Amino acid sequence: MFLESSPKPIDSSLQSSVEKLEKTSPGLSVIAARQFRYSLVQTGIELMVTSPRKFNVLEEFILRASLEITPKPTEVELAQVLGLDPIFVRSTTGNLQELNTLNVLPDGSLKLTPEGRAFYEKGSVPQPPESHPLYAIADPLLEATTFELNPLRESALNLPNLGDFLPLNRRIQPVDSLTLTEVQQRLIHQGLGFHSPESGKEVTAFQIAESPETRWQSVALFAIFDTLNQRLTLQLRRGQQLLESATLWLETLQSEGKISLPELFEIPCQESFPPENPEVEARLEKVRTAATTHEDNAEENTPETGSVILIPESQIHTQFLESLKTANHQVLIYLPQFPEQGIDSRLLQGLESLVKRGVWILMGQGTIPQESSDCRGDSRIASTDIESTGKSCPQWLTQLAAVKTAEGLSAIQVLELEQSHAKEVVIDRQIYVCSAPNWLTYGGDCLPQGESLYQVTLPEIVSDAYQFLSSQLQQRAESLWQQAITHQDESLATTSLSIWGALGMTENALQQIQDQGWLELLPIWLKIACQGLRSQQMSPDDPSLNQALSQLSELTPDSPELDSLCEAWRQVIAVIADRDSAIALNLLSEPVWQDFTRLGIASEAVESPDAFISSQLAQLSQNQPRVKSKNTQPKKRSRYKSD
Repeated sequence: MFLESSPKPIDSSLQSSVEKLEKTSPGLSVIAARQFRYSLVQTGIELMVTSPRKFNVLEEFILRASLEITPKPTEVELAQVLGLDPIFVRSTTGNLQELNTLNVLPDGSLKLTPEGRAFYEKGSVPQPPESHPLYAIADPLLEATTFELNPLRESALNLPNLGDFLPLNRRIQPVDSLTLTEVQQRLIHQGLGFHSPESGKEVTAFQIAESPETRWQSVALFAIFDTLNQRLTLQLRRGQQLLESATLWLETLQSEGKISLPELFEIPCQESFPPENPEVEARLEKVRTAATTHEDNAEENTPETGSVILIPESQIHTQFLESLKTANHQVLIYLPQFPEQGIDSRLLQGLESLVKRGVWILMGQGTIPQESSDCRGDSRIASTDIESTGKSCPQWLTQLAAVKTAEGLSAIQVLELEQSHAKEVVIDRQIYVCSAPNWLTYGGDCLPQGESLYQVTLPEIVSDAYQFLSSQLQQRAESLWQQAITHQDESLATTSLSIWGALGMTENALQQIQDQGWLELLPIWLKIACQGLRSQQMSPDDPSLNQALSQLSELTPDSPELDSLCEAWRQVIAVIADRDSAIALNLLSEPVWQDFTRLGIASEAVESPDAFISSQLAQLSQNQPRVKSKNTQPKKRSRYKSD
């Protein structure tokens, strides 16, 4: 799109996450975000787990007797007390021995083990160990091994491999190097329930059951700039989860110069952008400073004193279109280079709407694409030239050239100006919109920081911007005018006159025509005047109109440009009368009216200036302008009565 933030290297799949982060964290700007894949190592293991059960009456009696009776009883003594066959007691004590809860001493007495004492206090005894399958997942980013009940699904993930940029393999700990204690601690931390000593359930051993396999996991890398603290941070995220340890490791690698952020994010070199224009940069710095000052004193801002508003990146295009809608007279635009994606429909509709209200639009570019230059074969382009070249031009240039004034002139001129790094727009000399690509140097790398778009109404800054742009446009108009004179090129001359007209310099444009005696251009000048009158940039009683009327006395009825001149004067009188009939009537003084009737501007059937004005207003209300086709070929000079 046109005049929106320069694109930052942010994967489309991460756009919603970026917007959410910036919305919930004011002052943070994600300047780059990219998705990667990286490999996990999955290994099947087998756990040996013991679980407790409540002891039966005989087990409870034997354990209690072994704990409380002194001297310690034997199996035979307990059988006699209970009136049982000793074989039952020996079977139970054998089971308790296998569970490591009871020992039979050499003299045959029974003694409770520390484990047996613990189980007795809980009212349970451990069961024989059971085997449980589990999957150990070694994650190099987390630098940890976790356990899963089910295996991870295989997935290729069509993403760049983070392992091609970072030394991930060094952060993987083989599962077989883990100790039983480490496995137990990880199981407790994950809450999987296999190892819970307080409840008597314990993992007593583990072993490798399946060979290690690779599984792929996606991860997002964010470069985030803190505008308040002027600090760049890197973040590795999995969904909404911030991988803190991996983020710290990544920043360490970057500080040690072991990775390249431009390579990670596929960022183009900064040299591809135009160099800074010192005068423009000085003005932008004033804007940035004023933005901070006016934000601190927001309550003191008034329409009279003006303001500076920083536009959020997400609102740049929409806000620019809204600002354009306020234009009444002229819009001056400068772009370092035209966006490759060209003109979007919303902008084109907005420009067409402005032109219908009489607004002139001048666009300057620092770099003209080669194919655009080829439209004329020289180093500059002008939208009015397209129809006469017969060459293939970029679609965006064709679209702009198709925007016409009511009189059929191209209302948007596109011209090559002095190179600058900033985008600048001045609307009606009252609103200044500006932005420039921001680059951040970090660890020796350059990262695009997006753009900061400002809308300025501070009179001094707006005036400086207007003078800078209008001066360049005036110089371009003068250069084209000299070329037009040299080559007798009416198309170039029309472009110059249109620029002067857009800048409110219609009197200067008329003077140039008169100085050269190039009266064939008077109809063009009058059409330009119509657009100026429509936007009220030109007053109906502008002295240049009387000056142009004085030229009629020099024409004869057989002058070659007479037809187009007559039509143009009818349009001018109609537009003036539509605003103020009295002024239109004053213009048609007796000498002028005689020239109107002599040259056929007013037909002989029209009896008076009043009737002529009424007829032109009627035609204007019917919206049926009689615009003749524009002939862009050079013409011979007209014949004057003084010749």
